Amino acid sequence: MKKTVKKPTYFIIPAILILFLVLAIYLEKRGVRLSPIPEDTIGNTAGNIRGEGRFCEFDGKVYFSNPYDGDALYVMNPDGSEMEKLLNSSVSYINAGGNYLFYYLESRNGGSGLGYIRATTGIYRSTLKGKESSCLDNDMATMLVLIGDQIYCQHYDNNEFSTFHKIPAAGSKEEIELSKDIVETASVQNGTIYYSGLINDHYLYAWDTKTDTNRLIWEGNTSYPTVIGNYVYYMDVDNDYHLFRYDLSNDELVALTDERLDYYNIYDNVIYYQTNGTDTPALKRMNIDGSGAEVVMEGVYHRINATSAYTYFQPFDDDSVIYRTSTFGPVAVDQFPEAEQAALENRED
Repeated sequence: MKKTVKKPTYFIIPAILILFLVLAIYLEKRGVRLSPIPEDTIGNTAGNIRGEGRFCEFDGKVYFSNPYDGDALYVMNPDGSEMEKLLNSSVSYINAGGNYLFYYLESRNGGSGLGYIRATTGIYRSTLKGKESSCLDNDMATMLVLIGDQIYCQHYDNNEFSTFHKIPAAGSKEEIELSKDIVETASVQNGTIYYSGLINDHYLYAWDTKTDTNRLIWEGNTSYPTVIGNYVYYMDVDNDYHLFRYDLSNDELVALTDERLDYYNIYDNVIYYQTNGTDTPALKRMNIDGSGAEVVMEGVYHRINATSAYTYFQPFDDDSVIYRTSTFGPVAVDQFPEAEQAALENRED
């Protein structure tokens, strides 16, 4: 009777390990295959990006960073109903496109549980349900915006130097440094980023994301420009940061405020803006043509984020609380009780 000779397993196990290692390296370099993200996608609005992207409205839902729960990622209907926690980790610069969320992970809250990400600071992608979280870049970044299937941001090297980068949404390792200049990515129109120069001047520049080249648009002394159609809304450096509107088609220049601004956010036909330089600073609201200005709330606020139902803002010296008012309706400020209640319920769980 012929004996069957067993092959030693100590050859098979290393071979399997090597195969898995080669496959892991291949997948890491290749990135994952995502369902298509539309070419005309802009992950969040200009004003919200400047407000650190704490709220992002997409496909009938609002994704937001809940300050009552350590800035964890939540989702809700625009009116605040059907609120659900997606991630424990603190997030900002929330963007949405296709079937995905993109956000900056600011820190991690120790422990484990719902949606916990076992990683450090960085840029992440997940499904719209907060599942399948994946780190695209583990360095510090700011001004994160999704344009088509690419992420543009200011990237920090060794916590000191900021450079302009783009990162594929699929997460391959083909991250590209585009410029050593500071490019504020907030204002995007038709695949072009409009920004103020910060190194040599404050002129208006345009960065074409199709060719990754920039060009000079207008030699105005601008700060925080927002381009809508032919109009450029901006804070005028020469005029004590008052809000102006410039028409690119005919060079018409219109002053919209007679007060110094710190921030502003344009949503549809209204502008929310923070005044400064007086004894009574306040968050105000006006029509997009500068008419109908009214006080929303006295004090100094930042992180102004607007959605179709509410506009949200936080005290400059207290990020543990958040206020909101109807974006278009009568001013009626409250402290976003649905978010506070949801945070309490999740802590009890």
